[in-house]
Amino acid sequence: MSEAFYYVQANLACFVIIGLLLFKINQGIDRQTSTIVLRSLIIVLMSYFFTDSMWVLLEFGIIPRSEEIMYFSTIVPYILIVCSSYFWYVYCEMIQKNSLVMTSKGRLLVAIPVLIAIIMIISAVFSGVVFYFDDQNRIQYGPLYGILVCIPVVYMLIAAGKAFYRAFNEDKYYDHELYLVIGIFPLLPLVTGVLQTVFIYVPILCYGATISVLLVYLTAMENLISMDSLTQVNNRNQMQRYLLKKMHTQTPGLSLYLMIVDVDHFKEINDRYGHIEGDKALIRVATAMKEACQAHRNRFFVSRFGGDEFIVIAEAEYKGEINWLSEKIRANVKMLNEKAGAPYNLSVCVGIAEFDYSAPVPIPSLIARADTDLYHMKHNRT
Repeated sequence: MSEAFYYVQANLACFVIIGLLLFKINQGIDRQTSTIVLRSLIIVLMSYFFTDSMWVLLEFGIIPRSEEIMYFSTIVPYILIVCSSYFWYVYCEMIQKNSLVMTSKGRLLVAIPVLIAIIMIISAVFSGVVFYFDDQNRIQYGPLYGILVCIPVVYMLIAAGKAFYRAFNEDKYYDHELYLVIGIFPLLPLVTGVLQTVFIYVPILCYGATISVLLVYLTAMENLISMDSLTQVNNRNQMQRYLLKKMHTQTPGLSLYLMIVDVDHFKEINDRYGHIEGDKALIRVATAMKEACQAHRNRFFVSRFGGDEFIVIAEAEYKGEINWLSEKIRANVKMLNEKAGAPYNLSVCVGIAEFDYSAPVPIPSLIARADTDLYHMKHNRT
């Protein structure tokens, strides 16, 4: 009896915690598809916590048993587990900007295993190929039970594996910490779910799922706070924290550089074509910078400094690599602008300053040096 009480108490606590998170999400103004998917995931998990509590009350005889109730209390949690793994996968992929799950057709395609699993679960009432109940109303597993278990497990493993791969793939420009958390996000409930099957009357899965949801939500919010909302690169505060860290710890064999990227004649673009077109120009510049920095994700840090100015913190073996990066950014800006068919020329100037570890200067002084170099470049081009 006490085991059932503590089991229900754990589910209730997790129900309340993620319920508060759901309330906060509903109160917000964010209506992105990823937020809607996260909300759906939380609702499914809350439903699972409730039905899981009903199951344990049936197991301990607190609620009278019957064949109909036993099937219902088993079928619904299984369906909720499969659906939650699907939402976990879709949310992870949306954060990682997977174009497949960004469309309704793509999400429906990814949901095919879920639909198959639901059909298998419901058919158990008639066929018993997945599970059935014996004369004592105890669950027995059928020949296809392993397939049912594999479907949510595969969803979780694929989501975790792709996130970890992207986090450590140097050919991609991604935020390392965010993608590590995304990798852990589906892994934690998967591990606790396995433990739950071993210690069946110990409420492990509810804690794992709740911690995972809180972890990814807080990390996503932290990432959102550190990003420039328009250009989706790091903002000024994040740049200062990153630069301060690099100025105090030198990477062996590499020099530290600060690059200021300034958009040429940006005021004229705004005045003649409007602020919406000006925003598009800034997004193209940010995209050009990110693409130029893809080859060395761990050594180049892209951020928006303010207005039409961006800053790249770069580590390189020699100055020539920084000069190459500067030319690459300018070439990318021109190429993306021509590809967009913009009715104006878009170009940038780049100022470069090297940080001297033997004679360190504060961040404003280093930025001022790069700004001076930027001024000379603009002057030489006129």
